Amino acid sequence: MPFPPSPYSASFLVSIQRTITHERLLRYLGAAAQNISNALLLYENNIALSEIMYGLLHGIEVSMRNAMHYCLKANYGRDDWYDVAPLSAYWRDQVNDAKDKVRSAAGLMLPGKVIAELTFGFWVDLTGKHYKNSLWLGRKLSAAFPLTSKPRGDIHARLKAVQLLRNRISHHERILTSRRKLYTGYALLTLTEVLECVDWVCADTAAWLKDRFRYAEAQRILADVSATGVTL
Repeated sequence: MPFPPSPYSASFLVSIQRTITHERLLRYLGAAAQNISNALLLYENNIALSEIMYGLLHGIEVSMRNAMHYCLKANYGRDDWYDVAPLSAYWRDQVNDAKDKVRSAAGLMLPGKVIAELTFGFWVDLTGKHYKNSLWLGRKLSAAFPLTSKPRGDIHARLKAVQLLRNRISHHERILTSRRKLYTGYALLTLTEVLECVDWVCADTAAWLKDRFRYAEAQRILADVSATGVTL
């Protein structure tokens, strides 16, 4: 399926290059054989896809951190398990910063607010090799992912890839490809692989995200770009 006729005037195409720079469009221009109109259409598709993925990634991040929080809370027997878990010095500082941010005037710190303040990278790192014995096995963090038999290393690698995707979206970088996959900066992810992270935790939540957060629209964008025949 070729690109549609250009919706832009010649004057607009000249003007837009003062604000959406040639450097920003460079990869799209290469894919579109230097056709600025088609490059802009690809750029628009990347923005639309990023917008959709924001909602899906929101659901993934909240699901992951809550599942892991409830698991560690149960296995430590306390809501503020992060105060006694063997965290690295870096993450200990991040926890302390989070506690400072949510501390009320009365000095109260609700664990739920501390949990919400911690970055996605914190939760991804807890599935890493460094915490295999202390948390994954020792505190049964693996129980946060009851619907998969994948080993810890595979789960960590997938979550790390999703984190990289999330970071690219946050920095307005390209995630669009012509291969019906999402670009993370180092590897490619399918939409199925992204959503599967929630499926490992709760099938109902994964189905809800797929149904209500424009998953089918993201599929359509990837399919339409693939059908143009460009290489991106």
